[in-house]
Amino acid sequence: MIKTTQAHPLDHLVLPTARLDAARVRLGSLGFVVAPTGIHPFGTENCCVFFADGTYLEPLAVGDDLETDRAIGEGNVFVARDRLYRQNLGDEGFSAVVLGTGDADADHVRYVGAGMSAG
Repeated sequence: MIKTTQAHPLDHLVLPTARLDAARVRLGSLGFVVAPTGIHPFGTENCCVFFADGTYLEPLAVGDDLETDRAIGEGNVFVARDRLYRQNLGDEGFSAVVLGTGDADADHVRYVGAGMSAG
């Protein structure tokens, strides 16, 4: 028997960048309205472009190296993967597709069971 699940909708795309000011200029020159800088408590920062359907682009930069070090030490998988991406592929690019969910806890259990959890 095949177990079916509902598709998870697109939430946002993560776009690593070395400098948010450069990403802001680049996206603005393409005609996008870029949101003010958002500062995460784990050392990263973003300047998002939001679309009418609720999806968005997330240009992501490291704003505080000490905070990212601390977050990685505490097991923050998102920050650790961002660092690995940057070490292996550079500071500019496309690193993640983030999907929406109605039940993150259930998804986590399912992903752990399938051996594909990000932590």
